[in-house]
Amino acid sequence: MDKKSDRDSNETAEGSALGLDVGTSRLVLASGSAEQMRARAELNAFITVPYSKFTENILKQNKVSYQLNGGTALQVYGNEAGRFANVFNTEVRRPMMHGTLNPNEEHGLSVMHAIIQQLVRRTKNNETLRFSVPGAVRSGVSSAADLVYHEAMLRDMLNSMGYDSKGVNEGLAVVFAELEKENFSGIGISCGGGMCNVALAFMSIPVITFSIGKAGDYIDQSVGAVTGEVASRIRVIKEESLDLSKLPQNKYESALHVYYDDVILSLVESLRSALAETKNMPRIDKPIPIVLSGGTAKPKGFLDKFKQTFQTDRFPLEISEIRMAADPLTATARGCLIAAMYDA
Repeated sequence: MDKKSDRDSNETAEGSALGLDVGTSRLVLASGSAEQMRARAELNAFITVPYSKFTENILKQNKVSYQLNGGTALQVYGNEAGRFANVFNTEVRRPMMHGTLNPNEEHGLSVMHAIIQQLVRRTKNNETLRFSVPGAVRSGVSSAADLVYHEAMLRDMLNSMGYDSKGVNEGLAVVFAELEKENFSGIGISCGGGMCNVALAFMSIPVITFSIGKAGDYIDQSVGAVTGEVASRIRVIKEESLDLSKLPQNKYESALHVYYDDVILSLVESLRSALAETKNMPRIDKPIPIVLSGGTAKPKGFLDKFKQTFQTDRFPLEISEIRMAADPLTATARGCLIAAMYDA
């Protein structure tokens, strides 16, 4: 891989343990301690522009991260890819799709390696790193074979950088990050770009883990299809101005409300069904909490919509509360960091 960038790819906080949220939309690195965590994030995406020496020099001067693609194109990746896509009103290309490596993107793995190298420095100390992996999809697009391959490729990539790396279920990572006071017992939900991941744990032991294929990308693509707008523009609207607690003001917000309702309903119904179908369910003697996290759960009003939907659906367990993670965007990475610290 020919990589050209003036950005220091080895800059990161020191520490013997690291947590990495490997999301379809973003990669988030957590370092430091559980009480004083530091987080850095990069968009898990790239955009290809025609190669010229002039363009390459301009990218260098502006410290834009890129790599050469066979000498005929430049692949701008990470956060800058989103900015380029908005300027040119086009879609970014994604190394991952539906929570796992994108089989239709031949450059996906090399681009994601480059993005990870921006966040994670190489080490010779066999430091402990835990990274997030999705749960099996109850009904959807990813298979068990996809998950095995995805986790193995990430583990090999990180081990080659000098780490003792291991995957952690994404929903379970939310439990680790948010439910220490509850002895790591409860339900963690991460609503990301490619999937919504769910884990029920009792004293840190996973009882149920699964995912659904409806999440942020599904919302963006569906809204884009019915409004005639590119999905990347819908994502900007969703992340910068959407308020689900207010009545929609235009066609974009109306469509966003419709598909958010669909995702939340699918999530609640899947959770109820998964619990109802589980044999030998532990006898948990007191109500447990549900914690929501992830970028798709961040818009104002999401928590209230989830609670309203939850109240209309029969549920097999007694729930003490439903709350949002302290920082929805970094909860998974923080949970991976905590897992790494316990294993270090």
